[in-house]
This record gives sequence, structure tokens and C-alpha cells, in this order.
Amino acid sequence: MNKSLISLFFFITTISGIAQDISYVNAENGLIVREKPDTKSKKIGKLLYGAAVKIIKKTNIYLDIKDDGKNISGEWFLIEELDGTQNGYVFSGFLVKEGIFSLIEPNVSQLKELHKSDQGTEVIYHFLSSNYKKSGKKYNVKHYDWNESEICSFSEDFKPGITFELFECKEAGGATIKVNRKNLMKWIEKIYEVNKMGVDQNVWKDNNSKFEPKEAAAGCYYKIKETESNTIVDLYCGC
Repeated sequence: MNKSLISLFFFITTISGIAQDISYVNAENGLIVREKPDTKSKKIGKLLYGAAVKIIKKTNIYLDIKDDGKNISGEWFLIEELDGTQNGYVFSGFLVKEGIFSLIEPNVSQLKELHKSDQGTEVIYHFLSSNYKKSGKKYNVKHYDWNESEICSFSEDFKPGITFELFECKEAGGATIKVNRKNLMKWIEKIYEVNKMGVDQNVWKDNNSKFEPKEAAAGCYYKIKETESNTIVDLYCGC
């Protein structure tokens, strides 16, 4: 079995600017961009969760919608995506003023299909690529000594403030995440379901700080560590 150490850094980022009205997409499934301020207008794009947008114009055209049984009020905003190319009208009920991060629940079935078609890519990377927008290209790229064409370590940023790091060389690392502990535990369990091997079954140990095989064996080991200002999550898969 291949051994790998994955680090995730989750943190809050904000964008400031002179005379700019910035908001962030708070819809986990993304926010539709329309050609005109009308629900029947043509869909011209979709903003990913956490995307930062500049408010160009508030139309004063108000509407109420229902989402998962909840009433959400807002109006149509003309927006322009920061660090992107999309612009058009969106419903303001799914915009927030601060880049508050929360974990999107993993779609286990979707991730299993992605992993089945590309087993060489880590499940967590599939999850991030499917749910969050990339901030740039991979960096801190390293290659195996014995095969310079194959990457063994890299970092990549996703919005709103997520850094994915893969370590399969000699380097070590960690992960920090600011999120509700119960939500984090559920998230780890969902990710584990995708990587689950055969009949193995991970359990929570040490006051819910470790999620690992019931008996010492090959598998994936998750560890949550608390610091004064962060929660650190390490994932190690191997023997």
C-alpha cells in the first residue's frame, strides 16, 4: 500500500479594497448567475461556494424563495466575480459579507465514482476540486528522486481560504482547520467511507481525537489536534 500524509489548512480570508462592496457566496451547491434580474431569465454562469464577488448594483427588485424548507429573502444584485470572468445578476439571499468557512458535506457516491475513474488522485483532492474554486496553480511541487516526471509533493489553494498539501516524499506536515468539532467528525467519516477498504471499520478513540482502525492494521488514520487558535487534522494512509 502506498503511504501518504495529507495536510489541509482551512482559514478565514477576507478581501478589502477602497470603495468596493465585496460579498461571498454562501450557497453550498453554488449560486446561479442570470442575464437579467428574474428567475426566468437565462442562466449564464454559476459561482462556486465561497467565491468573492463585487457588488456593482443593487436593483431593489426583491423576492423570497424557499430552500430546504426555509424562507430566504433578498434582492437581485448585479455582480462581478473577483479573480474570475463571470458577471451578471444573482440572488442576494445567498451572499454574506464575511468569508466564513464551513465544510460542505461530501457526496460519497459522487466521490466514489471520481475515485474509481482516477485512483491516482487523493479523495480529499477530488472533494475540494468538485466543491471549491481553485485560487491558482500548484506550488511547492516536488518530484520523486527516482522519477522526476512524477510529483510526490505539492500545495494548492482553494477558495475561501483552503490549502491542500500532499506529502509522499520525505517531508512532513500538518493541517489546521477552524470548524465545529462535530461537523468535522462527520466530514472525516464521510471522506473515510470513500477510502474504506473491504470490511475494515474505523472507530473514534482518545476522546474523539483519533479516527482509525479498531485494531492496529493497514488503513487510513485521521488525527485531530487542538491548539490555542486552530484545530489540526492529519490524515495518514498506509501500513
